[in-house]
Amino acid sequence: MTDLPTGDDESRGPLRRRDFAIYWWAGIVSSPGNWASNVCASVLMLSLTGSPFMVGVVNFAIFIPNLLFSLPAGALGDRVERRRMVVVTQSVALVVAAVMAVLSGSGSLTPWVLVATCFLLGTANAFTKPPMLALIALLVPRAQVARATALNVVQFQFGQIAGPGIASVILLAATPTWAFTFNAVSCLGPIVAMLLIRLDATADRGAVKKKSSGGVVEGLRFVARTPLMPAILLAVVLTNAAVEALRTLAPTLSHELDLPDAAGVIIMGNSIGAMLGLVTFGLIEKVLPRRWMLTTAFALQALGAAVVAVGGSLPVLALGALPIGIGFSLSIPLLSGSLQMLSPDDFRSRVMAVFSMAHLGLRPLFALVAGALATAFGGAWALAVFGVIALVVAVVIRRLRVDTA
Repeated sequence: MTDLPTGDDESRGPLRRRDFAIYWWAGIVSSPGNWASNVCASVLMLSLTGSPFMVGVVNFAIFIPNLLFSLPAGALGDRVERRRMVVVTQSVALVVAAVMAVLSGSGSLTPWVLVATCFLLGTANAFTKPPMLALIALLVPRAQVARATALNVVQFQFGQIAGPGIASVILLAATPTWAFTFNAVSCLGPIVAMLLIRLDATADRGAVKKKSSGGVVEGLRFVARTPLMPAILLAVVLTNAAVEALRTLAPTLSHELDLPDAAGVIIMGNSIGAMLGLVTFGLIEKVLPRRWMLTTAFALQALGAAVVAVGGSLPVLALGALPIGIGFSLSIPLLSGSLQMLSPDDFRSRVMAVFSMAHLGLRPLFALVAGALATAFGGAWALAVFGVIALVVAVVIRRLRVDTA
């Protein structure tokens, strides 16, 4: 998969094209807002309820829409004008985020209202992602689609890195209200981008003419019957486990250790690790076969979970969070790029809808499990369980022949 970014000038070719550059920078603007809001919603829920389980519930509300709505959104994105669909969904997200900011600032954001607004925000974003991903192939020549897709992974990774980092600064210096406000403003990025992109409406409209249910079923059949795709998607699901557990359990670990700044430090350490993984991805890809990269990624996540679970000081917690972020950044671009290389144009929207569902849709389950385990056994033991899962995957995943994708 030589089209993944390696840091050379050729890998940045799509960014020289006006429409793709607008598209890409819109994601750079909007993605950190989503992740900053997610982190601060977790911290706010813990402060409102004192319950690790309720922290899991709010994370469940944020991500469950990806599981519920990604496939219908992908089928719809193959039928309507995708830019208009993004404008509508992000306008809804802007309104919901603004309501969260107002309610939080006035002290009216109760636990269940927080859950409800997070669910609405997650739903708007779930309907945004498939049409956004499907636009990539229309903004660059066919020969550059793989490179543009890799750059889009970098963009998404940047949001996951910068967003929690911004959240940690907000939590140290202000209140979650500022994160919700930042998220509302960031929604303007995709809205403005869709209005600026020059694309014929006919080209922007998907070619699928079947009923929505038929489009979904057809896409699922393609994924199920394509060699490697089911295994790659399972790996996408599992690489999120340690990351989601760490993010969900960070406030609980901070409370258990009586270290008020620990949640922000853990999240910042994970963000820095993700940045390191992203920066070194091209170099590591040249040295290791892809299946060994995946083995290394999951092994790093297992190591990081173990260190954080036993760590009792801020430096140890930050150090343990680093390899969890590194492992995530090594695995997701590799897995997403493999799916893109296996997907023909007429199925790409639906395949990437399945990717979105696997990437984010099952995070709510991990959040609920992490919250329940923390309530029963404590945050450290809960994180240790996810470390064991990552270790098992590291041993098994060597058999995944992604080198042939």
